[in-house]
Amino acid sequence: MRWLSQLPARIVRYFREARFELKRVVWPDRRQTIVYTGVVIVSVVVVALVLWVVDGFLSALLKLLLFGTGGA
Repeated sequence: MRWLSQLPARIVRYFREARFELKRVVWPDRRQTIVYTGVVIVSVVVVALVLWVVDGFLSALLKLLLFGTGGA
């Protein structure tokens, strides 16, 4: 039960240390934030397009393997 009595002090110490660490962070300026956001958006679109193409290819391949060409 010793840990229970130390809990409030540990919580206070945690928040103190977190505040100290946040003061040391070098935050990006507005321009960097805009550039990084653009990079993320472009990356997401590229990955989505690649997945869309791969999904279409695999779907067509699976249909071909399961149902054949459809001819007699």
